[in-house]
Amino acid sequence: MNKEELEKEGQNILANIKKFVTSKDLFVFTLFLFLSAALWVLHALKEKYETMIVIPVNYTNLPNQYITKSELPSSLRITIVGQGTNLIAYRWASKLDPIDIDLSKVTIGKNTIHSQDLIQNLKKQIKSETQITKVSPDVFSFDIEKLAQKKVRIKLNGTFELAQQYTFCDSIEMEPNYVMAYGPQDDIDSLYIAFSEETNISDIKDTLSLKIKLIRIPHITFSDSIINLTIRTERFTEKQIQTPISIVNLPKDRQLRIFPSSVSAICRVGLSNYDKIDASSFTFVVDYKETSHHKSKLPIEIKESPKEVFNIKLETEEVDYIIEEKFLPQ
Repeated sequence: MNKEELEKEGQNILANIKKFVTSKDLFVFTLFLFLSAALWVLHALKEKYETMIVIPVNYTNLPNQYITKSELPSSLRITIVGQGTNLIAYRWASKLDPIDIDLSKVTIGKNTIHSQDLIQNLKKQIKSETQITKVSPDVFSFDIEKLAQKKVRIKLNGTFELAQQYTFCDSIEMEPNYVMAYGPQDDIDSLYIAFSEETNISDIKDTLSLKIKLIRIPHITFSDSIINLTIRTERFTEKQIQTPISIVNLPKDRQLRIFPSSVSAICRVGLSNYDKIDASSFTFVVDYKETSHHKSKLPIEIKESPKEVFNIKLETEEVDYIIEEKFLPQ
């Protein structure tokens, strides 16, 4: 067959295919093919098959003062035999409800649950012609112990940065500050602090209220899992004060003259506390004992200052002094 004959034959084949595709014969052929496949599937599903399904397990009514020392299975694997139509529903349609296991009667120490004891509840959900041939695990054992308890302090984990020209109105308010921790005795004995989840916030300039979760600890339950945090801020300004310098540790037979006798200090304070701060709010001292070191000047110490102020800067940090003998009456 030469090249021209081959091309002609190919064109005839293509023409016949096109004619078949555009004719009613294709629709009839497809319809009967679909019906045949459907009948075959229905017939096949009437046969018996074996499959494995996974059923979730819920544990209920565990007394509050008890805890399981080991992880309990979260599901059971059930092997069943039945008609294909039923198995499809069980495996893919999720028609089976989770199994509830009542732990209200557990005792301290080792406890055992046999999977066969749970089958009766499961049989109520499946058709009578479907058989359960295997349940896995067959048995699971677990230890129960009584919870120990301890009051622990909560510690914030993170950073809270204020916007420029802002300060805290007061300390960060946290509620609660302590929580009760419940768990196995060994774990409770080694627990001293409950940490919050890491929280980092910057450019704070308004009152901020947050709910922060505590970091979960295996085998430990906290009385509160969330803490309420309140941060109040305000603008600050600078304030200058003039405060007398006191002398400490001065012997009875000595007199110490210092120059200057008072010091000017500049501090930063929130606007709401500006009028509350005055010279009496601070105590600046020099220590006579420092003269024993043959120092020509005595350093000024900030002995007391209000918690509302920060960034205290002294105009001078040292004073000159003269020691004089003081004559005591005989």
